[in-house]
Amino acid sequence: MKILFVAPWIPASVRPRSLVILEMLAAEHDVRFLGLVHDEEEARLAELLPVKERTLVPNPRVGSMLRSARALGTGVSLQTGYASPKALTDALRRELDDFQPDVVHLNVFRTVHLVEACGSTPVIVDLDEFRSEYYEQLASHGPSPAWRALGRVEAPRMRAREDKLVGMGVPLMLSAPSLPGQERPNTFLVRSPCDFSVQRQAGPIAPTVLFVGRLSYEANVNGLMWFARECWQGIRDAVPDARLRIVGTDPPKAVQELVGNGIELHANAPAVEPHYTDAAVAIAPIFRGTGVQLKLIQAMSAGVPSVTTSMVADRAGVADGVHVRVADDRAGWIAAVSGLLSAPETAARLAANGREWVAAHHSSAAVRLQLQAAYASLSTGAQMDGASGR
Repeated sequence: MKILFVAPWIPASVRPRSLVILEMLAAEHDVRFLGLVHDEEEARLAELLPVKERTLVPNPRVGSMLRSARALGTGVSLQTGYASPKALTDALRRELDDFQPDVVHLNVFRTVHLVEACGSTPVIVDLDEFRSEYYEQLASHGPSPAWRALGRVEAPRMRAREDKLVGMGVPLMLSAPSLPGQERPNTFLVRSPCDFSVQRQAGPIAPTVLFVGRLSYEANVNGLMWFARECWQGIRDAVPDARLRIVGTDPPKAVQELVGNGIELHANAPAVEPHYTDAAVAIAPIFRGTGVQLKLIQAMSAGVPSVTTSMVADRAGVADGVHVRVADDRAGWIAAVSGLLSAPETAARLAANGREWVAAHHSSAAVRLQLQAAYASLSTGAQMDGASGR
């Protein structure tokens, strides 16, 4: 099969879902890549992609922001405006004429403005998640008036476009099973692959609590700051030698100022895997968001017992006390984290169950089958319930 893979960025380790799915497709099909680049560093990253031919379209950040600003007056999503230079549509049409792909694979919401430009060529969209849900959450309880205003603008625009895609029958790949009662037609569960070769070290381990995540992402920062301010001292009171290790890209000043009182920061680490080897507990204190938190899946894959919120656990499909510990308030978080730090046998059981669950649902072998099922719909017209595969 000839596949044109279109992305609003360069798939790389910081965007592992995009990269691994591209690798899976390129291993079995003839794949060309078309993507946007902000600078020369991203252009160099593109040379590492597992494709023979690639077309890169410059997308300077100033131009991206100006298009987003103009989108305010057009009714389209600001995300669409950010990634919609005319040169990208022109390049797509040239690729359609030259390559004549059997299918166009559009990566995330920022590329869905290209669906109509594909004409009669079949399209599949790795939407990852119905992103409008996140902006609806921001609109109702964002951390500031500016964030709430952004949510009120973006949510209905993104929802309208998502609804249109569903109505058009465009196959949509989602990284998380739909919650009961929220299933939508023509959606396919394709989880994010995670095959960590690294495992937590055996034997006694220091009481290190690990947070991994992009620190340019509002929901990560919001959850981490809440945990540090509301829960950390209570955990230290219960386990005095506990340490919190924060590993993330582009930490804002507020996160940098957390250092001290057993808190350490590893900014822009070249790889996150080594940090899991000596972690006693991993945390994902995320209260806003959609899809599956990859930080949780990585920790479980590495055999690190994990604590997260009910929202994240429900989205992933994991159970409290079986695969992870779940907490939603200060007292619950302090008890869950300090309890795992103090009960190695319980932590080991949870870690083993979590690792087994990830292998069954997020291993490359499992995800490859999910991806094949989504692509099969392009020729068979078959539909897969977005909630299947839980």
